[in-house]
Amino acid sequence: MNRTIAISDANAAKAIFGPLHRHVALIQDSFRTGETHSVDVHVSGNEVTLTSDDAGELARAEGIFATLIRHFDMRKKLREAEVRAAISFSTPNADGEIELRDLPTLGTFTLQTPRQQRYVQAMRSEDKPLVFGVGPAGTGKTFLAVTAAVEALRNGLVDKIIVTRPAVEAGERLGFLPGALEEKVDPYLQPIWDAFRSQMRDEELKQRREQNKIEVAPIAFMRGRTLTNAFVIVDEAQNATIQQMKMVLTRLGQGSQMVVTGDPSQIDLPNARMSGLDHALAILADKRRIEVVRFTSQDVMRHDLVAEIVEAYEADERAHRQSA
Repeated sequence: MNRTIAISDANAAKAIFGPLHRHVALIQDSFRTGETHSVDVHVSGNEVTLTSDDAGELARAEGIFATLIRHFDMRKKLREAEVRAAISFSTPNADGEIELRDLPTLGTFTLQTPRQQRYVQAMRSEDKPLVFGVGPAGTGKTFLAVTAAVEALRNGLVDKIIVTRPAVEAGERLGFLPGALEEKVDPYLQPIWDAFRSQMRDEELKQRREQNKIEVAPIAFMRGRTLTNAFVIVDEAQNATIQQMKMVLTRLGQGSQMVVTGDPSQIDLPNARMSGLDHALAILADKRRIEVVRFTSQDVMRHDLVAEIVEAYEADERAHRQSA
C-alpha cells in the first residue's frame, strides 16, 4: 500500500524534511522493526511517499506528516523537538484511528511525550495540589516545573514561586558558608536559574527576586513555615532525608501547588535507604489528590544518544541487582 503526500509550500517541505532530510530519517527510524521498517518513507521534490503492508502503521505515518504540516502552517517554523513530539503523540485512539491534533505546549515549549503532557496537566490542575515528577536526567522534570510555575505566577494564580533543594554537597551546613542565603544556595540551583532564564529576561528575573516573588532556600530553611498561595518546587528530592521530606511536604498551605522532582537512581545520601523521595512515593502514591508521573528514557529531551546512555545504565543496574 502506498500513500503520497504533496506539500504545496516549498518552505514547509524544507522545514518538515529537515536539513539533509534528517527529520525524514527520524520518522523512518521510528518505524524500525529489527533490521527492517514497517513503513518506508521516500522523498521526491516536495512529495513524500509512504509504503507499508500494515494499514495501521501507514495511517500513523500519515498522521505524523499531517501533524507537522499543520504545525508549520500555524507556527511557520519547525524544529527537531516538534518532529519527535509528532512521532511520540502519533498513537491510535480507542477506535484504532489516528487523530490529527495540535502538538501540546507549555508556554512556547512543545511537549514531546504523553508523560510530559500528563505532568503539565497535573501541575495545572486544582485537583492535584501535590505532583511528583520522577525519572532519569534530561526528561524535563525541573524545566517543565519551572515553566509551569512562571505561567502560574504571570497568570496571577499564585503570588510567588518558592524553589527548595537539599544542599547535600554542603551537608546543609550553610551557615558556615560566606554570603547571604541566596549566594550560599545559588551554586546548587544553577539548573533552576537556567530554566528561569529560558522563560524570562534577566531584568524580570532580578526584579521578581527583589520583590520576593521568586524565592530560593534549602530545605532546612523551610522548617516552621506555611507556604500559602505559592508554587513550590522541591528539586533533587532524592537527596532529601525522610524527615526533611515529611517536613517540606507538610509546609503546603492554602492556594499552593507543590511539585517534587527527583531521580531515585542518583541518590547522594550516605545511605540510599534514607531517601525521603522513595519513602514518600511508597506511602503517598495511591492518594487521590496526589499525582505521580514516572518518566523513562523515552521521555529524554536531550540529544537522542542520552536516551541510549540512560537505557544502558538502567540495564547495568538491573543486571547487578539480579546477580546480588
